[in-house]
Parts: sequence; C-alpha cells; structure tokens
Amino acid sequence: MTDKKLNDLEDLENLPGFKRGNPTYFENEVIDHLISITLELGAELWVIKDRLAHVEEILSEENKLTLDALDTGKPSALLQEKLDEERKKIIKRIYGRLYSKYGGEEVEEQSAI
Repeated sequence: MTDKKLNDLEDLENLPGFKRGNPTYFENEVIDHLISITLELGAELWVIKDRLAHVEEILSEENKLTLDALDTGKPSALLQEKLDEERKKIIKRIYGRLYSKYGGEEVEEQSAI
C-alpha cells in the first residue's frame, strides 16, 4: 500500500464517485441508480414511520389530533429513544444488504447511523 495522499494521485479524476453532481461508483450506472432509488425510498419510509409513531402518541395521550400539534410538537423522550433504536435496526437490515459480501448485516453501529 502506498503512503500517497489523495491529492498526490495522478489519476484522481478516475476514482469512483469523483464526478460531482452525478457520481458513478460502478461500471454499470444502472446499479448506481438502483442504489440511489433504494436510499431515497428508505428515507421516505422512515419519515412516514416516524410521523405515524408521533400521530399514534398524540392520539393515545390527547385522544384528538390537530395538524398544529403534529407539526409543532415533538415525540416524547421515550418514543424518540424507541424510534432511534428502530431506525438503527432498519438501516442495518436494509442497507447492510448492500454490503452483505463484506459482513454488512453483522456490522455494529457506525457513526453514519
């Protein structure tokens, strides 16, 4: 392995993902698009799950729901802790499969989570 810094590489432009705006990491750009779609769908799914949990909490506590309570309120500390743990499990379960060849499904929590 070489001790060269990234800036010292002669062929920096050929590194996967170098191109800004629409980086390509794999030879077949369809794979990049499928990974992007998967990431976007996962983010949307989480927003829905998070909001639904908050709706359920408001309804169970107040027996009524207003958009103001939903938009300006925050989940309780207990619910937020539960959501944080559930989010980590979903990330590991869904995105760990992208790296299953390298043990991604068994990897412990990383800073990106």
